[in-house]
Amino acid sequence: MKTTLARIDIVRRSSPPIALPFLAAAVVSFSAVGAEKDFKFEVLSIKVTQRGPSVGVSKPTPNGFSANVQLHQVVQFAYGPPGPFLRPPKFSEMRNLPNWSNDIFAIEGRVSQADLKAWQSQGDNFDLLRSALRAALKERFQLAVHEEPAQRMMFELVIAKGGPRLKAAAPGAVLPLGVRLASGGVMTPGARNDDWEFHGATMDDLAYMLTGIFFDGPVRDRTGLTGRYDFPVPRIETPGEDRGYAYSVDGLGLQLKHGKESRPILVIDHVERPTQN
Repeated sequence: MKTTLARIDIVRRSSPPIALPFLAAAVVSFSAVGAEKDFKFEVLSIKVTQRGPSVGVSKPTPNGFSANVQLHQVVQFAYGPPGPFLRPPKFSEMRNLPNWSNDIFAIEGRVSQADLKAWQSQGDNFDLLRSALRAALKERFQLAVHEEPAQRMMFELVIAKGGPRLKAAAPGAVLPLGVRLASGGVMTPGARNDDWEFHGATMDDLAYMLTGIFFDGPVRDRTGLTGRYDFPVPRIETPGEDRGYAYSVDGLGLQLKHGKESRPILVIDHVERPTQN
């Protein structure tokens, strides 16, 4: 039986269930390097901490920000593209990370009373949070960065031989509760553990979901399909030394192809381990 790229490349090399709360929008192009906005936390605390139940950038709190993060995570978010929360990173590669880059920092920030209204009304781009984190990185980590263009691997989602096998979504159908997608569609857990069901979704939504579980590069929609569809994306087991699991698009009449694209590398020119407070 022939194994397609969808089966061998979309692999997480671990068995825990996948959680995708970040599926909110498609990838856009943006450069925040050098972009300045006059916004800072009034009070900022940074301390080294132990790995907890959640490590990564989280959404802002009503009066600030609180998260356990590694350096690359906060840099990716602060200098990545604006838009709804935790889209796939713009920078697939970051150079010159220090040897302490895997340390986990508890970052607690609080905004001033004067900035509270603006903070609470910032949109899904989270521009004020990104600005405040850039300021924190510059002041407390002494961070200096720049971008360099590069050719990097990506994957194209294309129509397989024989054509697509997709069910068109009924116009005006009431969607179930689930993960809201960029297009307005919804993704819900399937009948089997870790399967997914898409409702009223686009091919951009599918490409974005696949990007969220890739190690080697983003997935770009090249199907040319512009409709909305209801479709399952089943989880499959992957054999061999790298045994884990993958998500197959074979049943949709789609496949993934290797490709390359111009995508920037973020280069760290200078960074220092912050003093704790």
